[in-house]
Amino acid sequence: MSIQLEFPVSDRRPTDVIRDLSDYGKARAPQMERPRASDQSLRNIAAARLRATALPGSEERAKLTSEQIVDRRTSLADAQIALSAARGVSLDDIDPFSGYSTSRRAYGAVRHSWISLIKFHGFNDGYDQQPLDEALAWWAERRPQYLDGDDWLAAGMAAHREYWQGVGRGCGAPYCDGHPG
Repeated sequence: MSIQLEFPVSDRRPTDVIRDLSDYGKARAPQMERPRASDQSLRNIAAARLRATALPGSEERAKLTSEQIVDRRTSLADAQIALSAARGVSLDDIDPFSGYSTSRRAYGAVRHSWISLIKFHGFNDGYDQQPLDEALAWWAERRPQYLDGDDWLAAGMAAHREYWQGVGRGCGAPYCDGHPG
């Protein structure tokens, strides 16, 4: 029995198929149609591919000149702007340097992510403070009005205490500054 590798063209993308040559000439069995990916998942895939293309690995990066690296990052920002616009983000809510959304919705998603992280894992000044400060500084530079009176750490620690009180014990993390383990 011989086996051949072929690359049929589909409406989405080429896929590798291995087929026994003895099947040629026979009618194909009906196949179930693959579920289509959602627009959001397609945009996420496109964003990941853009990042992979624009941000080379360390070996390739060592071969690039400074101008080539800047050009790639600019291309990445332009592509990210296009993706943000395709997601329905207003051009006024897109950071022109990175292409990331600075909308109220994006702020809420980042805030929720931090509060959720603190809720389940606690908070440690030595480990978590610097990344939290960097996230807050990013938003303070771009949309300071969103941060007025909004303390992510206090909200996260309140959620942390409430969650672990509901469980009936401390979180047990030796690094957690929220309460004794």
